[in-house]
Amino acid sequence: MSAPASPRRTVRLREGDRVGARVGACDGAAPDPVGAEEFIDALNEFARAVRRARGASTGAGDRGLTLSQFNLLEPLGERGEDSVRGLAAAAGVSAPTATRTLDPLERSGMVRRRRSATDRRVVTVSLTPAGRAVLAAQRAWVAERQQALYASLTADERDGAARLLQRLADLVDELSAGPGG
Repeated sequence: MSAPASPRRTVRLREGDRVGARVGACDGAAPDPVGAEEFIDALNEFARAVRRARGASTGAGDRGLTLSQFNLLEPLGERGEDSVRGLAAAAGVSAPTATRTLDPLERSGMVRRRRSATDRRVVTVSLTPAGRAVLAAQRAWVAERQQALYASLTADERDGAARLLQRLADLVDELSAGPGG
């Protein structure tokens, strides 16, 4: 008679993404159902927070950017101008998604789009002075929040935090690619 299977927990990072993990079945390590359950619950809460953040403003008031907009515009802070395709690649989204993200930013006067003079298929994007101000304010706010989090960590937490965050980023990429990716 075989041992009963441990409970199955599901991790969701976005609608349709599901990863199940058997509690206590961790690379041959001794089962730790309590610690594993707590970890899976925290991972699920992290995934929910990521989903909530996709459309939420990052704190610059009425003229703030969503996190998606912020990530798309970040490269323009250094480059000054880039193609929609280049911005999309840097943000890890498709060109049509970048275009949809840029639409309200152009309407609100934060970015300017224009066709390339040398290749009419290419659309270039640049920040307006208002867009530069909003991006700079949000960069400062995000950096402040990141520094505050780091400062709040204990020495032990700091020691493993970078590795754990990289592993979480790798997991998100793996889930985004799907089972066949």
